[in-house]
Amino acid sequence: MKCCTFKWTIIPTLLLVLGFASEGFAQRRFEAEVGSGVAPLPYSRVGRSGWQFAKLPTSARMASLGGIATVLSKADANASLANPATISDVTNISLSGSNMNWIADITYYSGAVVKNFDQWGVFGLSISTLDYGDMVRTENQELFGPDGETLGRTQPVIDDLGTFSGGDLAVGINYGRRITDRLQIGGTVKYFQETLDDATTGNWAIDIGTYYHTGIKSLRLAMLGQNFGPDTEFTQYDEQIQIPPSQVRMPMVFKLGAAIDLVEQSEDQPHLLTIATEFTHPNDGDEKMHVGAEYGLRNLAYIRGGYRFNYDEEGLTAGGGLNLKRDQYGISVDYAYIEFGRLGSVHVVTVGFDFGN
Repeated sequence: MKCCTFKWTIIPTLLLVLGFASEGFAQRRFEAEVGSGVAPLPYSRVGRSGWQFAKLPTSARMASLGGIATVLSKADANASLANPATISDVTNISLSGSNMNWIADITYYSGAVVKNFDQWGVFGLSISTLDYGDMVRTENQELFGPDGETLGRTQPVIDDLGTFSGGDLAVGINYGRRITDRLQIGGTVKYFQETLDDATTGNWAIDIGTYYHTGIKSLRLAMLGQNFGPDTEFTQYDEQIQIPPSQVRMPMVFKLGAAIDLVEQSEDQPHLLTIATEFTHPNDGDEKMHVGAEYGLRNLAYIRGGYRFNYDEEGLTAGGGLNLKRDQYGISVDYAYIEFGRLGSVHVVTVGFDFGN
């Protein structure tokens, strides 16, 4: 069994390492054969994919711990919106819902329900939605010169045209299973939909995750690939504004996380102190790193903090939570604060319900 566990863990890790190594080798080979030439200008892939709301934190705990989504399992439904491998920690039924007041008066809601079906594994249903709110409708009017010639440009005209709105929606079906006493795997199939006024477009994607207890103290490792899916086109909206259809890529991202309990909770030890880190490699931006720490007292009260590195505005995160249990039932309330620099701050609240065995 240990041999099988080793294969399940080492093969994905080797593939990830070889991928980065091959990229570096190709670059060195090119320089050796062609020469380095003129140093290229700094280049970033920012803005080359759509569906950016898929990157938002889906729970207050995740947000307060620097946005770490891979390796911090809490045996609740929020896992289905992060790393689906960790929903296999749910023993019976778990529900959760989150509300986040995003920047620019944008509201983000997410929710999930997870059920353990014993030998069949753990299934979940998750949903997240982004509401842009009401925006003033405008029209672009072509400008002409004094002799009626076109000036080749337009200007927006506001003439009591009312308002319009837009939003995003993602619905996912989740599955998680414990392969051994150390290894958990999971996946999510998601449908995305975006609406702007009366134009709508949709697409699908999948997430694949693993979660591994190393057996070295309490060290856990996790790997997660999110939003693997085809390109799509905003054809309907583009036809309305008379420009060619635009190819929109899914915001695919690879994540690698690790966590360890510096202080492990037990019957004789009421305190818990966990630290975690996560490395992300998106297809539309520079690599980023998240770090976080969580202190818990008697599995009742928690204080959390984190930091997000290599972001333009995001940085410090903080929060806390309460976990109340009675017999086989429990309720949890979590809060998170996200610093956004010049854009202000963001607040997240999550409420969860747990129905044990």
